[in-house]
Amino acid sequence: MAPAPRLTLSELPPAARAIAAAATDAIAAAQAGDTTAFDDACSRLLTDPEHARVILGDTVRLLLEEILPDGVDGDDLREIIGRCAQTAGPWFPGVDPGVMVVVLSGALGIHPDTPPDPRPGEDEPPVLDDPWDAVPPRPTAAAVTQHAVVLLADLLSVRGRPLRGYLEAAFTEMARRETVEQP
Repeated sequence: MAPAPRLTLSELPPAARAIAAAATDAIAAAQAGDTTAFDDACSRLLTDPEHARVILGDTVRLLLEEILPDGVDGDDLREIIGRCAQTAGPWFPGVDPGVMVVVLSGALGIHPDTPPDPRPGEDEPPVLDDPWDAVPPRPTAAAVTQHAVVLLADLLSVRGRPLRGYLEAAFTEMARRETVEQP
C-alpha cells in the first residue's frame, strides 16, 4: 500500500487550518519574545486543545528526530530544556522545566498512564495507583500548550528550517492515524 500523499496547509479543513495558523503565530511570537501575541495565539490553540496537543507533540517529535537522528538521551533533553528555559525566561517568566519534561515525554510517546515494562523474570509490570503522582502537580492544558510552543520555537531555531513543512507532516500523520483507526 502506498503512503498517503502529504497534506498541505491549504488542503486542511477550516478547524485544522485554525490550529496551524494559531501554532504559526504562537511560535513566531515566542521567537520574537512578544508576550501579548504569544498569549493570544496560545489561547486560540486552546479552542481545540486535544487536536492542538497532538499536532504540537507530533511536530516536536519530528524536529527531535531530525535534530538528533541517533536518538535522544538524558543529556540531550537536559540541554534542550536548559537552552529553552534560558531563552524564554526573560519574556516568559512562567517557564517551567517540569512542564517541558511532560511535553517532551508526550512527544516521544512516554505517557504516564502507560505502565512500565515488566522486569526480567516478572510476568507483568508493577501496577501504579496514579503514575501522574511522579509529575507534581499535573500541568494544565494551557501550560502544556505554552511550553510546547516554546520548545518548538527553540527547536526550529536550532534546525534553521521553517515551521510549515513540519506542520504539514504532523497533520498528514494525524490524518493517517485517524484513517487507520476507523473501522
